[in-house]
Amino acid sequence: MRAITPENPKFEDSQSLLARIYLHQEQHAQAFDLLEEYVARNAENMSVRMLLASSYALAGEAEKAVAACHRIIELDPSFSAQPYLIISFMRPQSMPEGACGVLDAMLDKADIAKGERYKAAFARAKIEEMKGNMKEAFDLYRLGHSANRSERPFDMPRELMELARLRDMAGSVPVLEDVSSESEDGPRPIFIVGMPRSGTTLTERILGAHPDVHAAGEIGDFAKAVIDVVGRGQISDQLARIDAKAAKKIRQQYLTALKAYAPEKRFVTNKTPANFLRVEMIRRVFPDAPIIHTHRHPLATCLSIYTTPFSIPMRYSDDLGELADYYRGYVGLMNASFEADQNGQLYDLSYEDLVSDPEAVAQDYLAHCGLDWHPGCLEFYRAGKVAATASMIQVRRPINQDSVEKWQRFEPFIGPLASLADDPYVQQWSAARKSSRRAVAA
Repeated sequence: MRAITPENPKFEDSQSLLARIYLHQEQHAQAFDLLEEYVARNAENMSVRMLLASSYALAGEAEKAVAACHRIIELDPSFSAQPYLIISFMRPQSMPEGACGVLDAMLDKADIAKGERYKAAFARAKIEEMKGNMKEAFDLYRLGHSANRSERPFDMPRELMELARLRDMAGSVPVLEDVSSESEDGPRPIFIVGMPRSGTTLTERILGAHPDVHAAGEIGDFAKAVIDVVGRGQISDQLARIDAKAAKKIRQQYLTALKAYAPEKRFVTNKTPANFLRVEMIRRVFPDAPIIHTHRHPLATCLSIYTTPFSIPMRYSDDLGELADYYRGYVGLMNASFEADQNGQLYDLSYEDLVSDPEAVAQDYLAHCGLDWHPGCLEFYRAGKVAATASMIQVRRPINQDSVEKWQRFEPFIGPLASLADDPYVQQWSAARKSSRRAVAA
């Protein structure tokens, strides 16, 4: 595609596609160059302007993202709810005058696309939240979730059955000890799992500031290796098909994939929160790899999920009762995983503990991973590493406790979600479990 010249009729399409490839590979500078040149040539192309603004946002470039969104709004205020959503998430105090009227008009349109209704509702909710109008904000978040659910139906009973089956499978199949080979070289894996918004990104950023570690972020290489070896299907079905031969193949493919990230490092992290569903799978393939499980107050976690405009919304979060049920299913699965953890692979990390005493907690979980302490780990925000997640703003600042009790602002409006706070089965996650803290990766 780089060889395609401006004279070629496919040139503009090739530049857009090449920019998307760069973004997928987190080569943001190259993507920005292409998209900025594209916009300079085609100033009227609002879709490419929107792609550039979204790319800035994804890279955590707040100033550029907000400026690009302001320009889109100046040119065409009703083009999309996306620029308002980006501003509301990255710098809500910079929302342009008249935004409420434009967003309300979008929400009043009967024929607006459901995805646009979701974005408009969340942007509008953030404006009300900034004003301190929590009831109005929560009603708008609820409207956004209603739009998402109507566009993307979800089978919650099936999801809960899968959680229950994975819980029952935890520890039912012996961990395979003899899956490694003498020819293995390159970086070793560290897995970070947990519910979204539970502190996985902060945990990884601290690890990634260690000179022996590369923070790869939310990578799909493990799930892909599993599919390549045992085929598609529900995670429980895949787990049932992983015998010793399959485990060795998955392990080899994943270790090969890690070399592409940072072949010179000792460890490469995989911070995919949903891998909590794959803990038993990971233990079968990598009985020697540390797994860090992060958690925070259940209402803080669930309300953060509910009020965060994920690029791909969490489908179980559209209904507050279902979100509470899903959280209980997650707790049951993690309980079973810890009970089955005979080798001390799992480290349970409380977000509240981490932000209240970061050095002591970080030293502890680094030791669990077989890493010596490095003071620079607590200055991760200086590294300039992009966090392509909903935590992109938070992890560009020093550790703080700003978000520990933010959920309480919405407590009067959360209905069935409130029951989590008094559920004795859930309350045990208010403090971290202590594993054996054996340095499994030493």
